[in-house]
This record gives sequence, structure tokens and C-alpha cells, in this order.
Amino acid sequence: MHRKQKSVCQQTQALLYKNLLNKWRKKRDSLLEWGLPVLLGLYMSLFANFKESTQFPEKPPEELGRIDKFNDTYTLVYMPISNRTEQIMNKTASIFKGATIIGVSNQSSMDKILLDNILEGAGIIFSDTLFYKLKFFQGHGIPFLKEDHFSAHCWKSSHHSTCTLAKYLYTGFVALQTAINAAIIEIMTNHSVMEELMSVTVTNMKTLPFIAKDALQNEMFIFYCLLYFSSFTYFASLSVTKERKKSKDLMTMMGLQDSAFWFSWSLIYAGFIFIISIIIAIIITSTKIIVMTGFMVIFTLFFLYGLSLIALAFLISVLLNKTVLTSLVVFFFTLFWGGVGLSVLYEQLPSSLEWILSIFSPFAFTTGMTQIINLDYSMNGVTFPDPSGDSYLMIATFFILAFDAFLYFVLALYFDKIFPYGSDHRYSPLFFLSSSSCFQYQRTNNIIEKEIDPEYPSDDYFEPIAPELHGKEAIRIINVRKEYKEKSGKVEVLKDLLFDVYEGQITAILGHSGAGKSSLLNILNGLSVPTEGSVTIYNKNLSEMQDLEEIRKIIGFCPQFNVHFDILTVKENLRLFAKIKGIHPQEVDQEVQRILLELNIQNIQDHPAEHLSEGQKRKLTFGIAILGDPQVLLLDEPTAGLDPFARYRVWSFLKECKAGRVILLSTNLVDEADILADRKVIMSNGRLKCAGSSIFLKKRWGLGYHLSLYKNEICDPEKITSIINHHIPDAKLKTESKENLVYTLPMERANKFPDLFSDLDEGSGQGVMSYDISISTLNEVFMKVEEISTTEQEMSRDAESLYEMEPTYSSCPEIQKTVGDMELWRRQVCAMARLRFLKLKHGRKELLTLLLVLGISLYPMLVEVIFEGVLVHKNDWEFKPELYFLSPGQLPQDPLTSLLIINNTESNIEDFIQSLKHQNILLEIDDFKNRNSTEELSYNGAIVVSGKRKDYRFSALCNTKRRHCFPILMSIISNGLLRMFNHTQQIRTARGPYPFSFVVTYTGLPEASFFLFSFVSCISPYLAMSSVHDYKKRAKAQLWVSGLYPSAYWCGQALVDTSIFVFILLVMYVIFYTTYLAQVFFNTRIVFGLVTITFGYAASLILFTYVISFIFGKRRKNSGFWSFCFYILSAGKPSRDGVLLGDAGSGVRCGGGKNVQVLGIQSASVLQNMTYLPELETTRSSRTIAFISWFRE
Repeated sequence: MHRKQKSVCQQTQALLYKNLLNKWRKKRDSLLEWGLPVLLGLYMSLFANFKESTQFPEKPPEELGRIDKFNDTYTLVYMPISNRTEQIMNKTASIFKGATIIGVSNQSSMDKILLDNILEGAGIIFSDTLFYKLKFFQGHGIPFLKEDHFSAHCWKSSHHSTCTLAKYLYTGFVALQTAINAAIIEIMTNHSVMEELMSVTVTNMKTLPFIAKDALQNEMFIFYCLLYFSSFTYFASLSVTKERKKSKDLMTMMGLQDSAFWFSWSLIYAGFIFIISIIIAIIITSTKIIVMTGFMVIFTLFFLYGLSLIALAFLISVLLNKTVLTSLVVFFFTLFWGGVGLSVLYEQLPSSLEWILSIFSPFAFTTGMTQIINLDYSMNGVTFPDPSGDSYLMIATFFILAFDAFLYFVLALYFDKIFPYGSDHRYSPLFFLSSSSCFQYQRTNNIIEKEIDPEYPSDDYFEPIAPELHGKEAIRIINVRKEYKEKSGKVEVLKDLLFDVYEGQITAILGHSGAGKSSLLNILNGLSVPTEGSVTIYNKNLSEMQDLEEIRKIIGFCPQFNVHFDILTVKENLRLFAKIKGIHPQEVDQEVQRILLELNIQNIQDHPAEHLSEGQKRKLTFGIAILGDPQVLLLDEPTAGLDPFARYRVWSFLKECKAGRVILLSTNLVDEADILADRKVIMSNGRLKCAGSSIFLKKRWGLGYHLSLYKNEICDPEKITSIINHHIPDAKLKTESKENLVYTLPMERANKFPDLFSDLDEGSGQGVMSYDISISTLNEVFMKVEEISTTEQEMSRDAESLYEMEPTYSSCPEIQKTVGDMELWRRQVCAMARLRFLKLKHGRKELLTLLLVLGISLYPMLVEVIFEGVLVHKNDWEFKPELYFLSPGQLPQDPLTSLLIINNTESNIEDFIQSLKHQNILLEIDDFKNRNSTEELSYNGAIVVSGKRKDYRFSALCNTKRRHCFPILMSIISNGLLRMFNHTQQIRTARGPYPFSFVVTYTGLPEASFFLFSFVSCISPYLAMSSVHDYKKRAKAQLWVSGLYPSAYWCGQALVDTSIFVFILLVMYVIFYTTYLAQVFFNTRIVFGLVTITFGYAASLILFTYVISFIFGKRRKNSGFWSFCFYILSAGKPSRDGVLLGDAGSGVRCGGGKNVQVLGIQSASVLQNMTYLPELETTRSSRTIAFISWFRE
């Protein structure tokens, strides 16, 4: 035996080398794994170029002028029409002299006029005299979000610079609001304040330098960063789950330490994350996505986040054991907690809750990115040392991410010990609390042991043990029972097994398939645990984890299936498992060469295991089992699939090395057991039937010698029988034929054979031409044991059940009439369609893939609907002072401040001050001589009062970050004047939503309907490439041989695939119609044309995919690749004349009856017959106008 030194470092090094070879040789998977992050990084750089950051310098205070300087042509539409509203609008018209004022009675009429005058129209909706809403076009006209913390509130062009809040002045919003307020005050108080209000001067306070992004740029950037490592987490979970299922338990049985397994995968992915984090950090810093923060900070944040995601993938893979489900859970876990982390961007969570939720690494990463964006916005950046202390929060984020990665990794190790895949041996959940050692092994189960004074079978079915074997019991199997839980109930596979295996012998277990041989060997090698009873090997109990670890050091196990890594060569496989077994590094090469020579596989030592024949793979598995010269060999059908020469070589090896070792093998080859084994154990239905040497078994089962006599026509069988019975009375005639007679002779009468043979030689005149004698084979013994076992089992059944289970059938099938060619073809098509349907029904992976693709295609539509609802909701709100200003007694709260009032009248303005206090605003009053209000950036707004008492003049000053400041200050001034006239009520001004969907224009995202149908075209490769699987399994060749028409094969599949694809398309149409075109009328011709086109489109795409699968699918399906190609083709195909855009609630009329592309399908005649409702006439070209407006802005 070789020196063994099982080192975690040596095992980790071996597995790490194996993992690197696996990544290098699987270039396609590695290209996908690395390509997706690189492409995403390049896309982020392009995204940054198209959505450039705004670096705005410091800007001095800027006076924007008087409110009444706005004098543009406008169409003002108001509702409802009443005496009071007419009075208000008539007084307002005196200010807007060039405006067209139209009164309407309902909302739809207003929307119609506003959409016709989308850039020069405004709506006024009066709820009562003192409350009204103003409707201006969002984006081009006025800001439509309450506050955006990081987007540019000012921008600089080549000629001038301006700020967002000035839009309220330039578009006439503030002028219209002020004129309406003045009109209402005059009507309510009979005092005109039109001059006082329209002469208000508006001024921007000083603007500090900042760096800002376009709308949603921060959110999209964080979203891309969150998903940057998705391909790595997918392939990590795929690799780990596959290896845990296939080989980890066997490697553990060979002595692999759990920590070595996890360290090997952690180290390789830590290296990958390190490299890819450098790439993304270079991209982010070089493209100026982040300006003020340096490379090392960004690299560290991404590196720690990537490590935490890999550790999370390990943890989820241990808990779920399913690759696709693990990937989906990690993906949605990242999206969910990253989405929750976006709330930090808008400061919507308390600080304590942020720290608690940082236990989830996507949340912590989003928090870190928010800190970087925050500091970048204020042009500070993350720097060390930092006098402000803000940068040190990033160090805390680093520590949290490192802690998350460590926690997830430790939990993965912990749960791997508690819930090992495929093994019944489990650690106690509290194994780490043992007093003797932090990792003391605990008893794995509550096995009922029956090992005290075992009573071994003493009947004549079991050969007595030779005296020289007493004391050499190496393996003791005592009353072992094993049950498995299945859906139908408990299945007992081993039933009270009790026998010993001795050192220096080869013991063979014989039994039919399902007799329990493999289950017994799995218990002996520690992969399984008996339900009852106990097993000891060299007096060490396998139920104790500590004993099991000791036993595994001397065991070599050859399982029923082949054990190797396909991507490695024969030599590399042997080296890997030699290092796992703990063979000293200096002896590894020598041991590998010994195995290669012993099994005569030197000529294939450099061949990849995946290219070996089944016999060669079996020899490799056997070679791995005997690495390190183990003392105990457990072999489960070791020669299955070997040629006779290789089988004989294995037999010779086992016979030569049995001295001082324990060899236990299971086999279905009776001749192998007869030739090779010293002792045979026959099992049937989980029970031990008999055990002993070949001679004993043949003797016990009454199968001695067979005497065959070859006769001629004068032979008298009765005389021959009397001669034989004279010498051997208990001889029996077994078979009689024209040519020969066969007698069974008991083995104990062998001493009578010479006399019998003499008489037969002398009696040649009695018709005996020749004779021979042979001993019974072990195969006959095995068959007789099985026959008796089967008889006993049948006798135990209920008679009634037996009767029901034995219907009589004719021995010859009924001859059926042949059918014609067309009828046969039709039946074959139906059969293939049914087969395809069943494959889809039971193929969970295909169904999950289809659902995932459909979910992805519907996701943008969901996002669009959410954005639509959120932005419309945010656009419909009232201008209230509490948006920017504190109330008396309210605690300081960012971004609220007090309202600064500057007195420039050189007299008392107490009447105006009191009118403001009645609006529940916290005021700070100062004199103009003491303070320059344009420099006071600690305030959101200020009002400068000048003039004389009863004839005040006002100036409104706003912080440029507070984009809705001017309307709020004008509302405050208006209500102050109204209060000064002893009127207790207040004028309330609100914003109303504009009748136009601006989500796509604002966000820059692709339209959901376009995305939806582009993605649907990607489904066909996942539906129509099942023939590749049939080709790999050689099912098509078998079908051809069976007489299947090739056309029937393809037509049967197309029948199902096309129907499913058509159904999916029709569902998409229904979703599209209900979401976008609910008001559009479709006649019968349109519906018929659309359905016809859909069937043609689906059939052509499915058949085209069949052609692709036939030409390019001989090796792999590549469904994902072709799906991507289809997406590119469908997304990039331009329409010739126009595109019908599905805007929410709008119908778009294409002029001139031109051809349009709708739902991804060219159709002129169908869409020309679409009938539009009259009220939708006003929505023509609204999106085009909106886009032009946005571009002009």
C-alpha cells in the first residue's frame, strides 16, 4: 500500500487544475460565460456615450425677468363652462392677448384640442373657484417629476446655460398661473392685484458645480451593474450542481475533503471575478460613467459583490440541487434586492434599515453604487482621506460585502454537510457545538442495531466456515435492512442480511437485477445508511462518521456506472483521483503508470474520457478504484462491457492481489463468479438465499454430474437405465431423445463411476455408441435458486390476485389486414404528433424555457405599464408649500428648509408676514441690507418684498435644484395677498396629466410591443429542434427502420409545434389588443387576414427551424444561439413604408393608405381596412410630434 497523506491543499490544487482544464477545453461555454459580461460592459460604454454625463460648472445668480414678459400665442382650453369660469378666463385673456380661449364641457373634447395643439396648448380644469388644474405637455413644456436627485437641473449649451425650473417661466406656466390667481383674487375681493403679481421678478440663486445624468441613467446603470455577473453565477451553479450530483459523493468516499471541493471552485471563480472586475472598472472610469471616483474603489466594490454572488450561487445550489431553478432564484434574488436597494437612491429608507438589509449583497452593492453616484453628483468622489467623512461609508460597504460573501460561503459548507446530495450520511445540525472539537463527527442516524450475539444461519443452505478463516472476518453485515420511500410507499430492498466477508478471499454476490446487490455495496462504501442493523469493516462501525472516515482511507470502490471526468484524458483522470486519495505527490506518477500498465491502457492514456468506448471507460473506472492499492475492494459489476481479453486481465489481477485484502464484487455473470470467487453469496429479492463455494452449492442443490449417452437404433433405453441403476440406484433420467440419453448422477456417488464406465464400455453391443460426463455448472444452481425464490413469492400472493393477473392470451397474434399507403401515412403522422405532444408535456425543461422566454418578452410591457402609471400619478399633484418648506414646529428634514423673507421696504411688512404664517410655513425674516438672498443656498426659496405698504412689489428667488419652486412661491404670494384682503380661503393650483403617453420617449427604452413580438420569434428554436435530441439518441434511425415515412416524422412534429406557436402568437395578439388597441374596431376581414397570416408565419418559421436543425444540429441543439439570431433578424428588419405604433389608448392613422408593419408582419390589405373610431382621429402622429418636441428640447 502507498503512503497516503490526505491534504486539503493537495486536493484543492488537483481540483483547481481540473476546473481550469474544464474551462479551457469547453471553449464554447467559456466564451458565453466571459462574452456576456464583456458585451454588457461594452454596451454600458455605448450607453454612456449616448447618455453623456453633465458636468456643470458653478453658475452665478441669474435674474430671469418679470413674469409678464411671456407673450406667446397659446390655445387655452378650459372646463367647465360657467359664469364664474368665464369671468376668470375673460380677465386672464387681458394678459394673454394673442391667445385663443376655448371653453369645453367634457374631458374628451379638451384632450382632442390639446392633442391638435400639442406644443402650444394648455388646459385649465376648474373644480371650483379656488381650485384648478393646469395641463401642459410633459417634458417639452414643464418638468413632470416632483424631484430627481441626480439628473441635471441645469445644462449648458454653446451660447447660454439654463435650468429646469426656468421652463415654468419660458413656457408660460407661471404666467398663466399668476394671471388666473390675479383674476380669482379680483373676483373674490373686488381688488385688482394683477399689476402686483404680474410684475413679480424671478431669479435663480447661485448654482454649485455638479455632475449629473439623464433621466433614468442612474437606474439603468445600476441595473446593468447588478446583472453584470449573471453569466458567472449561472455557470458556477451549473458546474457545482452537476459535479455534486455526479461525482462529489464518490470523491468524498475516496477521501475528498468538503472544503477542498468548495475551495477549488471558489478560487477559480474568484480569479474570474478579479479579471472581469478590472475590465468593468476600466470601462466605467475611462468612459466617464463615474467621474470623480477612482479605479480602485470601483474595482473593489465590483470584486466583493462578484464574490458574494458566487458564494450565494453555491449556497442556493446546495439548498435546491437544480441548476435552472438555482440560476432563476439567484437572478430574481439579485433583481429583487437590487430593486429594493434603489430606494436608497431616493433616500426612502431609514439608515438603520439600510444597514440591516445589507445582509443581502445586491442591496449592499446598490447602496455602494448610490454612495458613489451621490458623491459624484456633488463632485466630491470617494477619496481617502476625506475630511467630510462621507467616503468612509464606502469602507463600511466593503466590509459588509466581504462579510456577505463569507457568510454565504460558510452557510454553503454548513448545509452541504447537513444536506449532502445522494448520501444518507448526514452531520448533526449542531455538529459544530461538540465539546471535543469544532468539527467533531456526530452519529448520522438512529439505526436500530441488532449486533449483540448475532445468530448466523446454520442450515445446509450455508457452507460452514473453514477453521483457518475464523478471526479473519473483515466485513460483518449484521441484520441489515434497507427501505426507500417512494410515492407508492416504502420499498424494502434489503431484508435481514447476515453474513461475513473474509480477508484473503474473493467474495462474489450473485443475483438478478434488483436483487439488492448495488444497495448493499452502497451501504458498505458509506454512500447509504441501513434502515436497521449495522455494518463493520475491521471492527469500525460505518454508522459512526469518525469510523467511516477511517474506513474510507482503505477502500477502493468501483460503482456500477463509470466514474471519470469527460473533459480530462485517461492519465489526467488517474492523476486527479490519485491526488484525491492522498497518494504522496512524489508517488503519483509512478502509481498512474502502474495502473496504465496493469490494465494495458497506455495507448489511450492521452485520449479524452468522453471519446473512449464503453469498455475502455469501464477499465478506467476500475483503474481509479484500485489506485493506491486499497486494502478493501468493493466492485459493482467491474467487468461489465469488457471484452474477454480485458475481463481475463481483470480476473488475473484480482486473483494475484487477493492475499491480505478483502475483495467483494457483485456480478450478473455466473461464470465469472464461478471462476473468480472463492465464496459466492446468492441474493434474491433482497434476501440472502445461500452462500458457499461452487462445490458446496452444486452439491447442496442436488446438481451433481450429467452422464450423456449417444445411442443408435438398436439401443434399448430400459436396459441402459437398469445398468446405470445397478451401480447408482439414485441416478435419474433427465432427458431422452433419438440421439442421446442424459442421466443425473449424484456427486456423492463418484466412487461408483469407474465400475459404471467399465460396464458401459463392455456393453457397446447394446446400442451405446459413446458417452461423456460433465459436472453441473453454477449457472444451473443460480437458476434453480431463482426458480425456488419465484415459486415462494408466487405462493405468498393472494389467490384472487393471482387469478386476476393471469388472463390467457393467444400464443400467436391475430393477423391484421394491411392498410393502404395514405392511411398508413396518416396514422404515422398522428402517432408522431402524439409523441411530440407527450414529449412536450413531460419535458419540464422545455416548458420552463418557453415560460421564461415568454416572461422576458412580457417584462418590458409590464415595466412600461408601471412607468406609465407611476409617472402619470406623479404628474398629477398639487403645488403645496410643504413640498419644499418646513411647518412651524416641524423637525429639520432634508430637503425641507424654512422660507426666507427679505424686507427691502425700509418699513414694517407685518401684514404680509402674518398672511404667510396663516399658510403654515416656517419663516425666517431678515433685512435686505444684512443678507444677499441670491447666495443663500441653504434655503430652497426666498421672497424679497419691496415697494410701499399696500403697494408691495415682490421678487421670487429659487434654489435651482428645486425645479417646482417658482409655481409654489407664486402660489404663496397669491394666497398672501388674498389673506391681506381678509379672505380666509386659499387658492389651490395643481397639475393635470397630459393626454399623451410619453414613457418610451422619456426613458429611451424600446417600445414594449416591438420587444414583445421580437422575442416571440425567438421561441421557434426552443420548440422545433427536438429532432436533434432524436438524432443523438438514434431514435430517428430506429423509426426509419421500423417503416416510418420521413415526411410523416416531420409533418407530425410540425402539426404540434405550429399549433403551439400559433396559440402563443394569438395570445400575444390578445394581450397587445387589450393593452394598446382596445378602442380600435376590427372587422371580419381583418381578423381572418390576421389569423391566416399568423398560420403562414408560424408554419414557415417552424419549417425553417427544422431545416436549420437538420443542417446544423448534428452535434448540439444550440437553441439559444439560433434564438438570438432570430431576435436580431426580427429586431433589425425595417418596414418599407411605415410602422403602426401601439400607443396606449391611441390609434395612429397612416396617411395615403400606405403599407404598414404591425405585430412584426407586413400586411397592406389587412390594415388598410382597419376602421378607426372618430374620437381617435385627433391622435394622429402624436408620437412623432412628441419625439420632435423632445429632440428640439
